[in-house]
Amino acid sequence: MDSFRPDQPVEILIVDDEPQAVKYFKKAFGTKYDVLTATSADEAEALVLSGNHNIGLVITDQRMPGRSGVSLLNRIRNERPDIIRMLTTAYADLDSAIEAVNKGEILRYISKPWDLRVLEAEIDQAITFYLLKSEYDMLLRDKLSALHRNLLRDRMNGLAIMAGTLPYNNAPRTMYNYLKDTLAETAWRPAIQKQWSQFRAQDHWRIPVEETQRAINLAEDLMERVLVASNDTGTEADLVAIANACARVINDEYGGQDTRVTSDQSKIAVMASPDAIQSIMQMVMEPMRRWAAPGSTLQVDLAQGPNGEARIRFETRNCEPSKAVQDSVLFAPAMQATSKSASDFLKALLAIGHMGGEVTSPPMENGYKQIQVSLPMQQTVRSTEDAIPAFPREWVQDLSQDYEKWVLGTLDIAA
Repeated sequence: MDSFRPDQPVEILIVDDEPQAVKYFKKAFGTKYDVLTATSADEAEALVLSGNHNIGLVITDQRMPGRSGVSLLNRIRNERPDIIRMLTTAYADLDSAIEAVNKGEILRYISKPWDLRVLEAEIDQAITFYLLKSEYDMLLRDKLSALHRNLLRDRMNGLAIMAGTLPYNNAPRTMYNYLKDTLAETAWRPAIQKQWSQFRAQDHWRIPVEETQRAINLAEDLMERVLVASNDTGTEADLVAIANACARVINDEYGGQDTRVTSDQSKIAVMASPDAIQSIMQMVMEPMRRWAAPGSTLQVDLAQGPNGEARIRFETRNCEPSKAVQDSVLFAPAMQATSKSASDFLKALLAIGHMGGEVTSPPMENGYKQIQVSLPMQQTVRSTEDAIPAFPREWVQDLSQDYEKWVLGTLDIAA
C-alpha cells in the first residue's frame, strides 16, 4: 500500500503514551510540519493504515503499555515500507534501539530527553529523504508503466503480423477477434497489474531478446498440422458425443461432475476430423474448467442454429480472473515463455476459424465467463478473392484504439 500524495503536505506522526510528550513535540514542530499524535501503538497503527493521511515519518517511543515502539515500526515497515521510521528511547533501552537499526526496522534512534536542535535536524533529514525516495518511486513507476505499455503494444502487433503467416484459414480474422475480446476483458485488469508487478525496470534491456524468442517459440507451437487438417474431406465428427467424452475425462481428472454437457439434438455432426474436433474441445474445456472456483461448474451447451451451423457455448461459473488471465497469450508475464495451456487455447481458436467457424468471448459479467463458438455443419470453401492474407489497416487502427482504452482502464487501478 502506498498513499503518498505529492499535492499534499507531508505529515509527521508522533507516538508516545505520555500526553505531555506529544503536546511538547507538537508545540515545538507544529508550525513547521503537519503533526499527528497518538498515545498508543494501536492508535498509531490505525492512523497509518487508514489511508486517510499523507504520513511520511513516524516517531515513536519504545516503552509503551501493550506494545513496544519497535513492534509498531516493524508493522509499519511491512505495510508501508515507504514511511520513514524513527525511535525515541531512554538510555536504558538503547540496546533495543540499536538492534532495531541493525535489522532495518528504523532509520534512526533519538535518545531521551530530546535535544530539540538535534531532533529538528534529524526530522529535516528524514523528510528530505522521504520526499526524494517518493519522487524516485514515482519516476520508477512511470518508467515501468511505459515499459509495460510498449511491451503489450509490441505483442499485439506481433500477433497480428504472425496471423498472416500461420497455416490456418481465417487466421487474421480469428486473431483480430481474439485480440479485441482480450482487450475488452476488464475483469482481468487487477490480476494483470499484480502479475506484472514483479517486472523490474533494470531488466528492460532483456526485453527485446526475451520477447523475440518468445514470439518464435509461440509461432512454432501454433503450427499444429493436426488442427490444420480439421476439415478433411469426407470425415464427420459428432459434437455431442465428443463434448460428452471430453467432459467425462475432465470430471475424472477433477473427481466430480462439475463439467456438464447439454444439447438440443442427440447428434450434431460437422464435416471435420473427429480427432481434430476432440483436440479443439479439450483445448477449450480444460482451461475453462480450471478458471472456475472450487465447486463451480463448466457448462457446455450445444445447439443447431437456424442457418445450418452448430453452436457451442462454453460457460464457466464463478470464474476467477487471476486464473483465466494465465491462459492469455497477450498478457503472459514479462520475460516468461508462453504457457502451453495459453498457446493451446489460442491454437484451438485458430483451428475453429480454419474450419470456417467464429469465436466470440464477451467480457465477464457477475463471475460468468463465456466462449461462444459457431461452426459450419457443411464444409466451406473460401475463394482466393475472399482470403485475408494479412491484417487490413482498419483492423490495426481499431485494435490500436481498443489498446488505448485498455491502457486508460489499467491506469485507473494501477498500484
